[in-house]
Amino acid sequence: MEKDTSFVLPDGIDIPDVSGLKNAYSVTGEGSLSALLSAEKLMDFITAFTELIPEPVFFFLELPCSTEEEKELRKSESDPFHYKLYYLDNCTRPVIRALIKDYGSMLINDGICRFGFGGNQSGDEIYVQSYKVMSLYCAEDGRTKKTESLLGEFGAEKVEELVTPWEIISKDNPGTCVRAEEDGISPYDLPEMFRKAGMYYAETV
Repeated sequence: MEKDTSFVLPDGIDIPDVSGLKNAYSVTGEGSLSALLSAEKLMDFITAFTELIPEPVFFFLELPCSTEEEKELRKSESDPFHYKLYYLDNCTRPVIRALIKDYGSMLINDGICRFGFGGNQSGDEIYVQSYKVMSLYCAEDGRTKKTESLLGEFGAEKVEELVTPWEIISKDNPGTCVRAEEDGISPYDLPEMFRKAGMYYAETV
């Protein structure tokens, strides 16, 4: 896939000037990568990366705590905001494929949630964080090389230091994140929807 300089944010994220962003990734440690891709590339890349993860695979979802919960959790204005972490463990690859197909677009376009997938036994993981910055971990060197090759196929340039939305946000170029829904469903509905399939609350982070 040819490299390009155009960059589009998901629907639930707005930054007026994104000219400083591009499809790119950097190596952050042994087996660890940090990556940023334009919105239209994210779903296909996430699907392709999860195909590299040996079964069984888990899905995890982080949802912001409510304002009332934060009043109890945050002791000062400088304290970070908190998320409730949910897991759906030991999935087959077809289940993960179906989950991404049905809800991947909503998860990507939602500016509030964080989510990812990993290997219950292998340790491989993709973590789609705030502003859809991705942290990737590959437990084996072969999968690291495949992941770098995959990122290249999606037009990502290998760089020493990855520029993320956090680096370009300022008072004059603010970042705004809002919730997204598709067909009346938001990420906040998923824990209950998948409860019978085994999704559970793990902790508040």
